[in-house]
Amino acid sequence: MKKVLIIFCILALPAAAFAQLGIHGGLKLGGGVSQINFEKTNTQGGGAFVPGDARVSFHGGGFLQAKVLGILLRPEIYFTSIGSQAIFESQNVQQVQTQVKNYNINRVDVPILVGFSMLKVLRVNGGPVISATAGNNTTVNQKLNSATVGLQLGVGLDFGKLGIDARYEGSFSNISNDLTLGGFTFPADQRIRQYMVSLSYRLF
Repeated sequence: MKKVLIIFCILALPAAAFAQLGIHGGLKLGGGVSQINFEKTNTQGGGAFVPGDARVSFHGGGFLQAKVLGILLRPEIYFTSIGSQAIFESQNVQQVQTQVKNYNINRVDVPILVGFSMLKVLRVNGGPVISATAGNNTTVNQKLNSATVGLQLGVGLDFGKLGIDARYEGSFSNISNDLTLGGFTFPADQRIRQYMVSLSYRLF
């Protein structure tokens, strides 16, 4: 029991130091809907690549939050799993054939958010998010870029140690420069967008 108390005190020292400096942190978990956004693209073989349905996304990780000169700083890091669909339409003499391909991408996201608080419980923030690709389980034949840069905008509510956030995320860069569908490879501007809702719990 004594050893457990000693270990707990050692682990609690950084959290206590952060609290004295006005820095808080904790865990977050949430979900949303994601979609690969691009313009309808025609291939040389007479087919067309069009966006499919949005898919459910999940994320979980941690955050830090500090207030400096009245400005809220909130860096986060979390693992996220996102998905979407790609539809390839090819036409022969008799009929249009449709192939549905699924995107399933795992990432590590690091948003750096800046904002301000209102009415003691409301937060408004936004900032860049850097995403590193951590895995790809997709039926679309493509090579994903190792990292992308995007933008997050949203609002949050804090009730004691509990927090609720709602955000929109758009992308400045492609997840891949081309893809292969229906036997054809062609350039395609593919950017992820998603709407997210998360719950957070402040540990210190």
